[in-house]
Amino acid sequence: MNKQKIIEIMNREMVVALGCTDPVAISYAAAAARKLAHEGSIQKINIKLSKSIMKSAASVKIPGTNTNGVKMAAVLGALFGNSDKKLEVLEGIDETCVVKARSFLENNECNVSEIENDILLYLEIELFTEKDVAKTILIDDYSNWVYAELNGQVVFDKSVKREKVEIDNIEPEISLSEIWEFINKGNILTDFEIVKKAILLNSAICTEGLDHDYGLKVGKTLRSRMSHKEKIEDICSYAVALTAAGADARMAGSPMAVMSNSGSGNQGITATVPVVSTADILGLDEEIKIRAVALSHLITIYAKEYFGRISALCGANIAGMGASCGVAYLFGGGMHEMKSAIQNMAGNVTGMFCDGAKAGCALKVSTSVQAAMQAAYLAVDGIEINESDGIIEHDVEDTLKNIGKMSSTCSYVINDMIVNIMLHKEEKGSKVS
Repeated sequence: MNKQKIIEIMNREMVVALGCTDPVAISYAAAAARKLAHEGSIQKINIKLSKSIMKSAASVKIPGTNTNGVKMAAVLGALFGNSDKKLEVLEGIDETCVVKARSFLENNECNVSEIENDILLYLEIELFTEKDVAKTILIDDYSNWVYAELNGQVVFDKSVKREKVEIDNIEPEISLSEIWEFINKGNILTDFEIVKKAILLNSAICTEGLDHDYGLKVGKTLRSRMSHKEKIEDICSYAVALTAAGADARMAGSPMAVMSNSGSGNQGITATVPVVSTADILGLDEEIKIRAVALSHLITIYAKEYFGRISALCGANIAGMGASCGVAYLFGGGMHEMKSAIQNMAGNVTGMFCDGAKAGCALKVSTSVQAAMQAAYLAVDGIEINESDGIIEHDVEDTLKNIGKMSSTCSYVINDMIVNIMLHKEEKGSKVS
């Protein structure tokens, strides 16, 4: 086991993010362009983006506001964003900023277009001031700024030749056995700092979601339906309600930051909170809870290497795989039970589509957590979905490869279909961007 490598992977893939990462990435790219073209007032903004970002940035609320939209995200980033903060670029944004952004959109040109390439996560901002023209490009990750240009001159170019890797040839940076060894042997005082921060941040936004009326109020409504006795005894229902409440708040524009996982805040919440709530109800000590949450996040990171950074399938079920492993660990499960939990999740909600970030994501999170708890319960009781069933293989790695093939094959077609549906809705008068 390379302990330092695992810690570096956690620190890279677990990042503090404020708001849904799709509109926030747009704000970040726009703020970065403005930093380059810092002289003079902004005259025009051109936005080119992949369909994956377009569908997820259209409907979700921008953090600190009660508004949404690709153009609004770009203008807020350009006018008020701090690109040095990356995915916390909109920290401090409020409705006063929104009023000024709306005024800009009424009086200046802001254009949105789809980019025609095979990159699922692609974002390009071209910003015009009275004196300068700046261009920034992000690809493959929400904060992966790879190209900058000012007045036609390249400022930096970190882009590399992209070679498609076949799913069967993917080799994750760490193995399941290395993850398991790290979870059990890592130094609780020094090796899990990012995990401890995830517990604090993601637990806080879930409590916020329970206490206030955010979005569809999925978590708050589910919690209100539980009696006092059920709140204590029904571990599964409590985990579902609490985690969904965090997604409610985040999708509705809560200004509270979360710890993301593999580029998604909802994945970070889903990988954290079901494990935390289970440990708390069981009365387990802090060290066991931290190790279990670390296991959940690392399994999520591991599975995402097969699944892909962005997909037309919902990432909440991948984070649910991690959560199921963490919960199984809390119930005394070992390496075998961890693998069984992954298999049970893979055979349940794998085919759930992502139709963009929005209030309804809380429903998908709740479904994934419900499945994760079931998968863990079955695993610790020695029940595992049979390898003869559907996409399930004898080895977990081969099952994950099958999911990766589904994800990579369907993403372009499904994204096209979803964006076309959204645009058709807009033509009928439903504002989605």
